[in-house]
Amino acid sequence: MLPAMIWAPAASAHRRNLTLAVALLITLAGFALRFYRLSNQSLWTDEVSSITTARLPLSQITEHSAAVNNSLPTYFLLLRAAMGKSNEDIEFRARWLSALAGALSVPLLIGVVYLWRRRCSAALLAGLLLAINPLHLWYSQEARAYALMLLFGLLTLLAYELARQSRRPGWWGLYFLSALAAVALHKTGLVFPAACALWHGWEVRREKRRLRELTVVAVTLAAVFGVLLLKSHPPPPEYGRPSSILEIGYTFMTFVGGYSFGPSLTEIQSQGALGAVSRHRVQVGELGAVLLLLGLAYAFQWRRLVRGKETGLLVLSVGLVALAALISSFPYNIRYTLPALVAFVALAAALEHGAGRRRVACLAIAGMLLVGAWADVQWFNCAAYRKGDSRAVAQWLVAHQAQVKSWTVLPDYLGDSIEWYLQPYPKVLAGKEPPAHAQTTSFPPVPDVLILGRRHHIKDPDKLIAAYCARAGAVRTNLSLAGFELYVRE
Repeated sequence: MLPAMIWAPAASAHRRNLTLAVALLITLAGFALRFYRLSNQSLWTDEVSSITTARLPLSQITEHSAAVNNSLPTYFLLLRAAMGKSNEDIEFRARWLSALAGALSVPLLIGVVYLWRRRCSAALLAGLLLAINPLHLWYSQEARAYALMLLFGLLTLLAYELARQSRRPGWWGLYFLSALAAVALHKTGLVFPAACALWHGWEVRREKRRLRELTVVAVTLAAVFGVLLLKSHPPPPEYGRPSSILEIGYTFMTFVGGYSFGPSLTEIQSQGALGAVSRHRVQVGELGAVLLLLGLAYAFQWRRLVRGKETGLLVLSVGLVALAALISSFPYNIRYTLPALVAFVALAAALEHGAGRRRVACLAIAGMLLVGAWADVQWFNCAAYRKGDSRAVAQWLVAHQAQVKSWTVLPDYLGDSIEWYLQPYPKVLAGKEPPAHAQTTSFPPVPDVLILGRRHHIKDPDKLIAAYCARAGAVRTNLSLAGFELYVRE
């Protein structure tokens, strides 16, 4: 699991065994968190898209994954094998692969940070920070490719470090395959081989004997660019917006608190980043304080850390995604900077060792651990932080089908996950009234219930509600279903 630690000749047997025992405990904690209540929350739209794509005939998966998911078919083929054909406990069946990948990422990060820093304490701390990180936990419990991409990205970094230190061709082969796998799973996996190429190019300037190895790194980078060219479908035009949901400042705040501390994802999507933040000023203030401490600790050690691979990977990942967002107008979103998350965690762990002002670093790291643990508790136990509960909406429609004959969902794409859960009820499913447009509609027709979610993606939601009430007459409101507002015609 941690070959560098095992092979280190200076380490005593007792210390090595203790290190491995702690690493194993941290890994088990990562497993426990990622598999705990894995099927508790309902599938959301993108997860339904993953399942439906994976269950298409093999001849159609490649085309559908590119046209609908803007992805290569790699993840969907893996999901197809992992999920099986049964719909029983489909949430667990669709997510266990991501949970496994997220859990296995913990020991890989421990190994990578040890090879970077040669300090067991920093490596174990990085593993602990990732194990409880709420953002990584979120995407480890989602039927999408992000957790698997991170797993192979970390394997790319680990194989690269072992290859350059041992100079064994087998590690270079693993590096090449892991880099291809990371990019084939999600395009942001490009960051990992790109970072390795930059690091190696810098090394060649100082050590000419590394020039032959640079050929392998360059071929790998060219190959992953070739993989990216296999899909050329642009993002759907309705997703393009002049400003982003999550800007760079909010990205860093989310790295500390995830979606389970401060504003919930539903609030972000309904109110926008600033509106959501303003509703949770105390918690956002706590996140800001932790980030300030992290910044101070970094400033005190910047000469040692600025050249570190953690800083390079963090800047490269956030920078590339921000640049791509500016060029394409596709929203800059936290999930596209997940490679930067592991860099951020590794950088925080590296702060534990440094001359002077160590108390600031200890306070910052302790703050990250406390916020992460608190966010994890809220993720599992607080309804406000749940994903949009499409399963509950479908159950409500079934329970009220005698009174509710027609229903409309806005934005329109949120109807996909509700329809998924209504498949056993064709009569209720047939009552869906499609809106006039993806982000707005007009009345008539006047459905018996208007279902709204993600206000930030709806054009003039308050005017829309007022127009519905004016046409429908007496209307009662149901706000008890996570992520949705129901306006029911009496």
